[in-house]
Amino acid sequence: MQYIRTASFGGLFTTTFVVAASFQIAFSLLGVILAVLSPGLFNMNGVPATSPVGAIGVLIFLLCFGLFMNAAISALGALVVLGWRRFIPRPSGA
Repeated sequence: MQYIRTASFGGLFTTTFVVAASFQIAFSLLGVILAVLSPGLFNMNGVPATSPVGAIGVLIFLLCFGLFMNAAISALGALVVLGWRRFIPRPSGA
């Protein structure tokens, strides 16, 4: 809780981005396994992929888009925390 009270925008952004990116990368590794075993699960412009290479291409696109959205949401979340920081309860001893 102290970190939320004192961290800069960069610190808050980095923390949230790294946590979410770790989750996305872990699921992308699961996606690679699915791309090799069943490439038809991945659609390219509404057409199922016919090979693992095509499915991995879709997976890379999804990962890049997800990381971009992650950066946007992490930045917005850091701004919200900076704006609402004064409403976070202080320890009773301080």
